[in-house]
Amino acid sequence: MDERRQLPRWEIKKEAKVWMSQTQGFSHCIIEDIHLKGMCVSFNRPLPQQGPVKMSFAIGDNFDLIKIEAQIPWSKVDQGRYVYGLSFNKIADTDKDRIYQYINTNCYDQIKNKWFQV
Repeated sequence: MDERRQLPRWEIKKEAKVWMSQTQGFSHCIIEDIHLKGMCVSFNRPLPQQGPVKMSFAIGDNFDLIKIEAQIPWSKVDQGRYVYGLSFNKIADTDKDRIYQYINTNCYDQIKNKWFQV
């Protein structure tokens, strides 16, 4: 398969609490992987797919919500979970910094393997 991503994604596979205005409440998801321009996320139910998705999510032990607006360029059903690729349209610089800090702290081995391959 031809790789079209501009940045590598960092595998997280962590449960996250998510607030979405479309569903009018909190739900849970699994953040499969993430980078500063998008992420792959899975839910136990389908998302409404009309227009951009607006969501806020907490990653790791940090309870400050990261707010994004994203397009869904692809989706699939995998083992009973609804998996979505999200491409960020809007994200604040402070939230990008928080994602970067999370990756830097929790994905060091992946960073070392992807950037410093010999």
